[in-house]
Amino acid sequence: MPKEIANKTKKETYYKCTHCGDEIFWNTHKKFTYCKCKKIWVDGCEDYVRVGGNEGDYKVLTK
Repeated sequence: MPKEIANKTKKETYYKCTHCGDEIFWNTHKKFTYCKCKKIWVDGCEDYVRVGGNEGDYKVLTK
């Protein structure tokens, strides 16, 4: 049975720290993931996404 290949053209959401430049993928599998400078964190799964930090500390990117 052939395996399905992931569609590489699908856009994914990342949260980029405006201080250190780290990019965190939205799906962290329910684990808090901090950027290097600890200004923002992301906690997400298939059902929800929570982003911590001040409003100007991160940008939402789609790739």
